[in-house]
Amino acid sequence: MSERWLSWPRAASVRAEGDRLHVELRDGRELRVPFTWFDFLADATDEQRRDLHVVGDGEGIWWEAVDEGVSVPWLFGLPEYPPADPKTKTYTFDYRFDGEAWEVELQGTDFATWGKSLVAAKRHARELLAAYLEIDDLKAAGIEVVDEVHTPEAVGAK
Repeated sequence: MSERWLSWPRAASVRAEGDRLHVELRDGRELRVPFTWFDFLADATDEQRRDLHVVGDGEGIWWEAVDEGVSVPWLFGLPEYPPADPKTKTYTFDYRFDGEAWEVELQGTDFATWGKSLVAAKRHARELLAAYLEIDDLKAAGIEVVDEVHTPEAVGAK
């Protein structure tokens, strides 16, 4: 995973502490925020507020009892993912067939998508990348996409 993604805020642990959320970050920082920041917890009981855990490899916090969550970067006023590096002009997607669909991951990031066919997975991956980079046309922007298909059945796969 790239340094840009490793440096983005990620939670190591979380807990409810009185009227506040306590977040310990992987880089050693600690953050305490009032539960009043979260509208979805306005009517929650103390027990429901304590029913929380880290999700997505530290990317977010989820309250099971109220079926809601937040991203850790959001707590800092940041977007969910780090901004794109304008110097990067080549992106590599890894494709794997799980028996039912094609799973796609953008190397060096936490971005993932899928498609019922390899063609659909490639289309979804490019749409995701274009949205992340905030551009309409990858080719026109000089962005090269490399597709790495990691399944032997890829030849002739649907």
